[in-house]
Amino acid sequence: MLLWDIFVLFTRVAVFSWGGGPASLALMQREATAAGWIGPSEFADAVALGNALPGPIAPQVSAYIGYRLAGVPGAIAAASGTVLPTTILMLIMVVAFFRFK
Repeated sequence: MLLWDIFVLFTRVAVFSWGGGPASLALMQREATAAGWIGPSEFADAVALGNALPGPIAPQVSAYIGYRLAGVPGAIAAASGTVLPTTILMLIMVVAFFRFK
């Protein structure tokens, strides 16, 4: 059940935050700390680590939180929840583009 909760929380963050990864971090912090999954100082450490690594920051921070909660399956659930909504939207737009081209 924890993996589902992780997936749903990060999917909700991805759906309701606009402006890219850095813009979603405030909502991600609020939701993850409200759930009691991570404290503000550890979230700041996760953001610092995400900034040091190459690639998009939102999936990295969410994977860190997921890993902290449930190991590798938690990291996969969190990163999938962060990336899946935009991936689905992009696929819908590509199909629509080629259908109405």
